[in-house]
Amino acid sequence: MNTPNFWKFFNEKAYPRLAQRKETFKYIFEHLDKKNRPIFLVETGCVRRENTWEGEGQSSILFDRFCSEWPGSLAYSVDINPEATKLCKTLVSSALEVHTGDSVSFLRNLAANRSPDFQYLDLLYLDSYDVDFNNPHVSALHHMKELMAAATLINAETLVVIDDAPSQGLFIQSDNGPALIMSPEVSGKGKYVADYAKTVGLEPVFSSYQVGWMGF
Repeated sequence: MNTPNFWKFFNEKAYPRLAQRKETFKYIFEHLDKKNRPIFLVETGCVRRENTWEGEGQSSILFDRFCSEWPGSLAYSVDINPEATKLCKTLVSSALEVHTGDSVSFLRNLAANRSPDFQYLDLLYLDSYDVDFNNPHVSALHHMKELMAAATLINAETLVVIDDAPSQGLFIQSDNGPALIMSPEVSGKGKYVADYAKTVGLEPVFSSYQVGWMGF
């Protein structure tokens, strides 16, 4: 591994507490680590409560820890809630720039004023709008807007990840127990991005509680 200090923290402190996100976060950081250089990432939705590893994943802290190992990295977190960004700033270093504002506007502005050092994102991590799994429309639409706002910052090597996006199927109760009548599909925050990805012929590189794609 190219970032031994990060992996020591991740394996000992984070991984055992990440619950349903542990394998997908491991994939994310193995992917970034292989680049062996400073990286460019954006996270929408920052840490909102301290130490909620199992329930929320503490992604801001993980991204900050990783980018701290690569001076010159460009890493942003944006959240519309000023109380959340105020807390997040106390939990991370200067390696992660934390901004308060609407994520769609932030991404569009970033795309229009990109850094000369980074033309494309290495990671776009979307987690900005709380989801109601019984009615995911509003959240899923917001994350689709984020993808479109960031479109010119995304190339085939950009890893796009959406949190809170498990697959859901449709079952009926029969005499022999539950019977599947509709194959599981990505839902939650990733519902519309997944539908778009499928339309353009992309399969997820991973799909569990988080879902990720490359090739947009």
